[in-house]
Amino acid sequence: MIIKVEHTTVFEYEEPVYETATEVRLHPVSGPANSQRCASFNLQVEPPATIFDYTDFYGNMVHHFNLLQSHKRVQIVATSVVETTAAPEGTPEEEDEIKLLDFSAESRYVHFDTSICALAEQFRSDGDIHDRALEICRHINSTFRYEPGVTDVHSTSAVVMALGRGVCQDFAHIMIAICRHLGIPARYVSGYLYGGGSTPEGQDEASHAWCEIWCGKERGWCGFDPTHKTLLVDERYIKIGSGRDYADVPPVRGTYKGTSSEKLSVAVRVSSLDNPT
Repeated sequence: MIIKVEHTTVFEYEEPVYETATEVRLHPVSGPANSQRCASFNLQVEPPATIFDYTDFYGNMVHHFNLLQSHKRVQIVATSVVETTAAPEGTPEEEDEIKLLDFSAESRYVHFDTSICALAEQFRSDGDIHDRALEICRHINSTFRYEPGVTDVHSTSAVVMALGRGVCQDFAHIMIAICRHLGIPARYVSGYLYGGGSTPEGQDEASHAWCEIWCGKERGWCGFDPTHKTLLVDERYIKIGSGRDYADVPPVRGTYKGTSSEKLSVAVRVSSLDNPT
C-alpha cells in the first residue's frame, strides 16, 4: 500500500512565551525489517525555525528545534508518504543483546505489579513464542474494554490492569508487561493505522500504538496489536519508532519559558494513495 499521513500539532498560549525547545518523533522508519519504505517526509514549523535531527539509541529519527523569540502559537505539520508491504514470515534478524535486556525489564510505564504477574502466569509454557504472544494478544483484546478518556499518556500498566479499560497505548503496555515478565523481550511501537473504513466505531484509526515481540533470531521482531481483532500487524500499519514504552517515542515533546498555560491540539489524517478517489 501507499499511505499518506498528515499530522498537525498546535500549541497555543494565553500569554507570550519564549525559549521553546521541541523534539519531534514523526518520521516513519524505513527498511526490510520494518516492511515499509518512507518515500517522502516534510516537516514544517510556524513560526519558522531551523530544524536539526539525530538518531536516538533505539534507532528512531528525532527532529528538534528552538524558538527564541516571543510567540503565542506553535504549529508543527509533518507530512509523510510511506509504501508498506505485508510482514514476511520467518525473517531472520539479529538484535543487540543490550537492547534485548532493555526490552526485558520494567520501565516507566511498564510495571510487574501483582495483577500483571498473576495474569502472565496463565501464559507460561515452553511453546512457540509467536503462538504464545498471539494468545496473550487475543486475551487482552477480548477482556479489556476500549474506552477513551479513562486514562492519559502517563497511565502505567498497573493503572490499566486495575481499570480493565483504556486505549491502544494502554493495551500495548499491558501486553509488553506480560511478555517481559515471562522473559520474552517486547517493545512499544508508535505509529499510524489506516482504517480504510473498517475500523470499529469509537476506535482511533489514525495515531496508534502496538507492540513488537522478539520471537528469536529465526523470526525477529513480530508486530501484535491487542486493540484490534485482527491482532497481527499488516500493511495498514505505519511505524514511526519503538522503545521501552511510550516515554521513549512521544510524537512531540518540549519545554518553554513563561507563565502562560498551554493548550495542545492534534489532528491526524491517514489516507491511501492506491485509490486516490
